[in-house]
Amino acid sequence: MTTVIPGTATAAPGGGVAVRLGGRVDIADRVFRKAAEQAAAESIGVDRADVSVEIAGSRDTVAVRVRSPLPIPRLDDTEAVLAATPVLEAAHGIQHDLHERLTRLFGREVSRVDLTISGATAPSRRRVR
Repeated sequence: MTTVIPGTATAAPGGGVAVRLGGRVDIADRVFRKAAEQAAAESIGVDRADVSVEIAGSRDTVAVRVRSPLPIPRLDDTEAVLAATPVLEAAHGIQHDLHERLTRLFGREVSRVDLTISGATAPSRRRVR
């Protein structure tokens, strides 16, 4: 997915009058993928290493596929379980958040965000010594 912006950028060197710049901007696919992985990890609440992202796009729109585990409370913590957001509701919230963040980050419309929850992660129990 290459971003090409021929002759549309403007710059105001030294705070002066805006100047129209010619040329082209190419952004490697891996840059979009890494940025999407980081945004997804932050939105979901997991490490970036736990997230995988696939991006398919055209000049104007992008479709993003995210695969990640979902953090859940420890199941023996009754209060946390009762206060937790239901999985489907959390997934829809993550989709919405990623759509907005990635549209802003990429500078183009994200046509869809497919989210696959690949598992669950719970905080590990700390042992007292």
